[in-house]
Amino acid sequence: MSPSANPYRPGRPAAHEAPPANTGLLVVAGVLLAIPVVALLLVNTYARKEPTLGGFPFFIWYQFLWVFLCSGFTYAAYRIVLIARPHVPMTEDGTAYLDGPSPTPTLEKEGDR
Repeated sequence: MSPSANPYRPGRPAAHEAPPANTGLLVVAGVLLAIPVVALLLVNTYARKEPTLGGFPFFIWYQFLWVFLCSGFTYAAYRIVLIARPHVPMTEDGTAYLDGPSPTPTLEKEGDR
């Protein structure tokens, strides 16, 4: 079997020597994703009524605050993973990996193919 043949996805290449991932950055992304999980698992730290904010007990507004914090941590982790794992471009039809810089798209007429 040739290295570009993929028996599970016909017409798609099997593997490509992708640039190595930066494991340090991936660890940072994992920590960013773990922070909200750990913070919300520590229920004893926020299971109380005082202080209130706008008439809402601490328990309610603390959890609501984490809705926004979780989205921020998740977005930051996503951006870090994009940096840590570089994208390997493929041809337009998805049958081969491009080893050089991605080609500039050209406009072709249907009859030119």
